[in-house]
Amino acid sequence: MAVSDSVPNQIQEAGLDIKMNRTHKRPIPAKNISMSGAILFFLANLIAGTVLIYSAGGFRAAIIGLITLVWYNGIYTCSKRISAFAVVPGAVTGALPPLIGWVAAGGGIWDKPIIFLEFLFFIGQIPHFWLLILKYGEEYKNAGIPSLTEILSRAQINRLTFTWVVSSVIAALFLCFFEIIKTSFITGILLIASFYLIWIFSDLLKNEVNAGNSRKYSILLDSYFLLVLILLISDRIIT
Repeated sequence: MAVSDSVPNQIQEAGLDIKMNRTHKRPIPAKNISMSGAILFFLANLIAGTVLIYSAGGFRAAIIGLITLVWYNGIYTCSKRISAFAVVPGAVTGALPPLIGWVAAGGGIWDKPIIFLEFLFFIGQIPHFWLLILKYGEEYKNAGIPSLTEILSRAQINRLTFTWVVSSVIAALFLCFFEIIKTSFITGILLIASFYLIWIFSDLLKNEVNAGNSRKYSILLDSYFLLVLILLISDRIIT
């Protein structure tokens, strides 16, 4: 299903991708695959992904997978051409895959653990995108995509990103506060990692994060979310 989400996005944005250094080597603008070939590839993966999710996880999981596809390509991809803040509704697509797995494993849509995990995934995608804007904002603008760099100064984008990083940490700590993570030792590790992340990202407030080094911070942020998932799984194994 992830491929099914990505391919139509690249089909829709082929004309924009060719204008940006970040994306001009993608298969369609690089002419490694034709448009008709990409459409056939999408349909094959859509059918295979839907059948796989349905057979392994049931009807509800398959429906959520299809909703993710529609939301990503029907709402997020289209809204990127309209608003520099399209990432906010777009972040919903990153919150839905954990729900697919949870429902497929027999969980309920409104179970407390998955609600807080979805919230974490939703919040965490936004500072990740703002870091991309620090690096590629001018490319977005030159390609005709609304960019925060047209609205806010670099210092303002830095402060906005820091605010969302702190919000992401709070969302992660909710897992402990609401006893989704119950082990004291694992809670301690998460607290240390969280304070370390905020300390590192305080560089944003000093305007020390720029296009040249923003990738390093993106990797650090993604590593933090990976650690949260590892700690969450470890807690479930221990308890």
